[in-house]
This record gives sequence, structure tokens and C-alpha cells, in this order.
Amino acid sequence: MTTLVVEKQYIADNYNAIRDETGVCVIPVLKGNAYGMGETEAARILWDAGARLFAASRLEEALVLKKVLPQAEILLLTPYGTEEEVEQIISNGITATLASYENGVLLNGIAEKHGVKCRVHIKFDTGMGRFGFLPQDADKAAQAAKYLKNLIVCGTFTHLSFSFAKKRKHVMQQFALFKSCLNTLEKAGVNPGMRHIANSNAALLYPELRLDAVRCGSALIGRTGVKTKVKLKQVGHLQSSICDVRWLPAGHNIGYANTYKTKKPTRIAVVPVGYAQGLFTQKKADTYRFRDVMRDGFHDFLRLFGKGKLYATVNGKRAAVIGRVGMCSVILDVTEIECHEGDLAAFDANPLFINADVERKYI
Repeated sequence: MTTLVVEKQYIADNYNAIRDETGVCVIPVLKGNAYGMGETEAARILWDAGARLFAASRLEEALVLKKVLPQAEILLLTPYGTEEEVEQIISNGITATLASYENGVLLNGIAEKHGVKCRVHIKFDTGMGRFGFLPQDADKAAQAAKYLKNLIVCGTFTHLSFSFAKKRKHVMQQFALFKSCLNTLEKAGVNPGMRHIANSNAALLYPELRLDAVRCGSALIGRTGVKTKVKLKQVGHLQSSICDVRWLPAGHNIGYANTYKTKKPTRIAVVPVGYAQGLFTQKKADTYRFRDVMRDGFHDFLRLFGKGKLYATVNGKRAAVIGRVGMCSVILDVTEIECHEGDLAAFDANPLFINADVERKYI
């Protein structure tokens, strides 16, 4: 049986650590099945920890969260533009993103039809290039807020595109643009409400960007990829039972493509889990600038010297993965480890990459 073990207390501890460090409202962003933690259970854990405002990226996610936590406020970070989708947003009391005047007109019209007010957060595109009012169109955002009477502005936000960089330049440029947008709203007599710009990395690295709230997703699973003084706990490990243990002679190939050959008699353990379940998968390189290619190539070069080698833990000891990871199996070197069929092998695993159909076990 293969399960992703999710440590509930770690999630709550990470939330509390971020809240203590930032001193502002922490908005859990539960997109992508709550970064693989399981959105239903993660939402309940964070509610119990004190969270009252949650964010989702897709309408489907927002609807699940609203059903699980009907008393919570759910902010849908993505603007939707069809009547059917907006009907669902309005009828379920989800807080919408106001990203264009046209988007606002649709939200306002359907809210008016239902005889309700729609809570919105204004979104500005300060450099992410995804959606939102451009800074030069901030006056249009102000007009939408002032004249679309069935919209209630509860917040204003933008999204950073490079908050994990070592240099502050891009972050500060976006921050300056965001402040200019807020200034335009205020000059027009529009209260911007809750101001938020910082995602997980920025919340930890840039105190000046914390404003009224921070939006955190990857920080909740303790896997931000940036160095910080905040002690976050890594959530999640994949475990599966060993299905076969046996000896192989020296000179025996292991795995596809004959990439590994035993140098001496080797005792191996076969574990029925692989990349079909998301084990050892990662984001694919999708940029081809010279410096990106060189960086990725450097990391590949380091692997020639054993950097980044893959391991599992079996009966408290580290076992190296040998040969290629298969679709549904991996092979471990357990020559020096006492183990048998049925013993558990545990792998460090980012929940984000583990398939949603793998059972989550909450401890």
C-alpha cells in the first residue's frame, strides 16, 4: 500500500510560524489540491489554527473550500468571464477578483440580478503578465469600484513574478508600481481594503512587503526553496511496502537502459512505487535563456559526483535508489540493511508532485 503521509501538526506549526514572523493576516493559498496536502483536510487544519480567509486559484477549488468551510471567506484569485461561472461565484458567496472593467460589469450585473452585493479584491498586473488592471489603467479600477454599486471592494492585490531572486530590483519595481496603484485608488476616494502583495517567498524575505496580509502556499508545506530564519517543517513523505528482497550477482544490470551495474553481490529491495505516483518528479525546464540553460546544466554536472543522489529510509537507515526510477517501481540497495518483504520504505516527497489518487494519511 502506497500512501502520502501528511503531518497535520507541521501544517499548523508552519502557519503559526509565518503568522508570528509577519505579524499580519496569513491567507492560506490552497491551490493544486492544497499543494498536494489535500484541500479538504488542509482547510480544516488551518481553520482550527485560526485562518478565516482562504484563497483558491480555480473556481472548482473555491467551491470545494466553501462547502468544507461555509463560514470562511474564500478569495478566488482568478477572474472568470462567463455568465455561468460568475453565477456560481455569486450564488456561493465567493469573493471574486476584479481584474478589468468588463469583468466588473459582469460581476455587478449578476450580483444585481440576485439582489446581493459581491465582495471583490481588485487585482493589478504589475509585471506578472497574467491578468489584472495595468498600472496605467488604475483609474479604470477606481471607476469600477465607485460606479458598480453591487461590488464591495474588500482588498487590493498584485502578484510578484521574481520574489525568489537574490536581487531586490524586480521585487521593488513591482512594489513601487503597486503603491502607485493604491495611491490612484485613494485619490479617487476608493478604500483599497486589505492590501496584499507578498507570496510565500516575499512574506519570508521582505518585511516591507507584508502590508495588511500575505498569501502563503508553499510555505505551509515548508518547501519554499529560499533561505529564511523562520523554522518551517517539511510536510509530507511517501511510504510504500517492500514487495521483494533478493540478492543479485556482481555485474548485473538494474533498471531500464542499463544505467546501473552491480559492482559486487548486492541485496536489493523492490518497492512498488514510481513516477506514475509522482515519486521523484519535478518541474520540467521550460525556459531557454542562456543563464537558465547553464544553471540547469551545472546541476546536472554535479550529479556526476553523487550530488542529488536519491535515497529512501528503511528501518531507520538510508538506502540508495539504484538504477532508473520506473513507472511503478524503484530498486533500493539494502545490502547493509536488515529488512524483509512488507517493511516500509519512506521517501522524502513534495506533496505537490504526488498524484491526487495516492491515498493521504494524516497523522
